Formats: sequence, structure tokens, C-alpha cells
Amino acid sequence: MNTSPKYFPSILKSNSSQVDFTYWDRVMDFYDAKQYKETAIGVIRYANPTLFEKFGNADKTEFNIPHGSVVINIRVTDETFKVSAPFLIIPRENPIPLYRQVAQLNFSPLNLTNILLKGEQLSFEYECPIETCEPYKIWDVLYDICIYADNYDDKFIEQFNAERINEPIVKNHPPEKLTELYDNVMTIVDEALQYISHFEQKRWEYFTWDIIAITLFKIDNYCFPQGFLRTELEKEISYQMTSQDPIPQRINYAKEFLKKLQDWDAEKFKNDLYDIENFVSPKRSANDEAVKGIIKNIYERAKKEFDKKDYLACSLSVQYIFYYLLYYNTVEDKYSNVIYNALKKVGGKPWEESGKILFKAIDNIMTGNLSAVSFKSGKKGFFARLFNN
Repeated sequence: MNTSPKYFPSILKSNSSQVDFTYWDRVMDFYDAKQYKETAIGVIRYANPTLFEKFGNADKTEFNIPHGSVVINIRVTDETFKVSAPFLIIPRENPIPLYRQVAQLNFSPLNLTNILLKGEQLSFEYECPIETCEPYKIWDVLYDICIYADNYDDKFIEQFNAERINEPIVKNHPPEKLTELYDNVMTIVDEALQYISHFEQKRWEYFTWDIIAITLFKIDNYCFPQGFLRTELEKEISYQMTSQDPIPQRINYAKEFLKKLQDWDAEKFKNDLYDIENFVSPKRSANDEAVKGIIKNIYERAKKEFDKKDYLACSLSVQYIFYYLLYYNTVEDKYSNVIYNALKKVGGKPWEESGKILFKAIDNIMTGNLSAVSFKSGKKGFFARLFNN
């Protein structure tokens, strides 16, 4: 346990946002000019220009856009803006527990939208007069429907035997890739439990928690699971990030979760590994200012650790904030390239070397010196460039 954890490159091609930021000013111009129909249509285009073109009709007033296992049906007229997203088929036996959960969702966190029972189907529904289509409100409506439908469909299927209305549009990995993904996740989990045991023996509970957080984020970043597996992983991450429970209790819960992953049926695990079409990303889009704001506190802590030559602490601090940043946010490739390059270089390296490389990377981000470490640089002269100046 004298080296940094192994690195596994993400299967995602890019962490950059699908949102067209440049279009938002035009959306606001439509709204200021009281062109409300154009405003509503503009928000849809802003959210995902690719799917806007692919799944809209000729005059871009009707859309049937897939998001996970739901289809977001949008109709924009001169009088109204309407969204409908059929969600799940209720179970034939004992649907009451599901109804209770849906009622709770309608109370909170859903705000503008509601889940309605239509025959045997539950459906997200929203409708408003066209002149009330304020851009931020329309964005919130689309975001809530996409995110909460995606968050709860697999959970309700697993817990209450609800049924899908639509099968998600997915791109499956080849069998050999699925085996590779599964085996590597098991390696990540096994390695994490070894670090946890090592740090617990030394009573380094904060280092133990760092490893837990890094591991959970790393699993998501590496294979981006879907289905019930994603629901369970997100639930554990949410608990670890928001709980006020004592650190030892959070560590124990995390160990139970990691051991549950070890015991997860391999075929069910693989069934939740696939690429999927998403209309709205659950991640926030972080610009230059936001990226620096997110990592600022950890950067200051890592600098103190680095100055004291506490390279183990520095390495864990920076790895934590890098994976945290990528889990909650989409960032420009100029940032993800620096981050992935550093993480790749420190995998399996002694703590001192790991701490130096990672601190240089986070320092480059904070100072705007992003050209200092290129993702494609690598072999020849890497260390000369990395520690230059």
C-alpha cells in the first residue's frame, strides 16, 4: 500500500457538455422580444442540438426525444407548450406502495411537473400557456422530467415490479468488452478494500474515507454504469457526500456496499453496462470560473500537504477533487485532458512521485497553465516538462 491506486481510463470519449452555451443569449433575446414560441423551441435546441435536429419534425414544433428508457414528447404551438413522458406501467398486484412513492415525488423533489396515472401508465406531464414560457422555467421542466425519470425507473422496476413502457435506445458493448469492464471494476473494488484495511489498521480514518470516495467516483468514471447498478452507486455516493453520520459509520456502510458489488451477479452487472442516448445531462456544466471555484479549497489543502512533503495526503486530496469534479460536472477537454493525463501517470507509482505529479496538475489548472501537461505528451521529455519551473 505504498503506491497510488491503479488508473483505468474512462470509456466515455469526452467529459465536455452537450449543451450549446452559445445559444442561450439568443434564447433570452427571443424571450425579451416576447417571441415565446421561439423561446421554448430555443431551450430545446440549447439543451441538445444533436437530438433537437434528429428527433424533431420539419418545422421543429414537435419532438419525440429519447432519454434513457423514456421518450420526451414535446409539442409547441402558438397557444401552449406541452411535455409528456410516459414513465412506467403499474404492477398488477399491490400497486399501493408504488403510488405512495409517486405521491412523495410529486410533493418533492418535483416542482413544476407531476407524475399522473393515465389508465395503467404513470406519465410525467406538464403544460402551460405559451406566453409563460420563461427560459429558465422551461429548462427546469425538461431537466426534472429527464433526471427523475432516469433516476427512478429502474428503482421502481426492481422494488415494485413496475414495467417499462419503452426500452431504452442503447449501444451494447461486445461480450469481450463487458468482461473486461466487469473484471476491472472488481479489481478497483478489491484494491480499495485492501487500502481500507491498511488505513484502518493505522487508524487513518480520513485517508480511509478519501479512498472510499475516490473508488466510488472512479467506478462511475470508468464504466459509467446504467440501470439498477447506477441507481445503487448513485445512492451510495449521495450518502457519502451528504451524510452527517460519523466517519466510522460512513466507512462501514461503504465497505458493505463494496462487498455487495463483489457479490453482484456477474451477468446482471454486465447487463447494466451500455451506452445510452440522453437528452439532458445530469451533470452541471462548469466554465473556467466554476472549475477553479470547485477545486479551490482542496487545492489550498493540497498545497499545504505538498509543502510539508506529505505526499500521501496530497495525492489523495487531488485525486479526490479530480474525480469529484468529473462526477458532478461536465468540463472542457482542456481540463479533462490535464486531469486524465495526471491520473494515468500516477497509477501504481510511489506516493511521493504521485503527489508531485498530481499537485503540479492541479496547480496548472488553478494558474491557467494548461499547456504544461498535454494528454498526448507523455513519453519523451514528460518529466522534464512536468517539473520545469
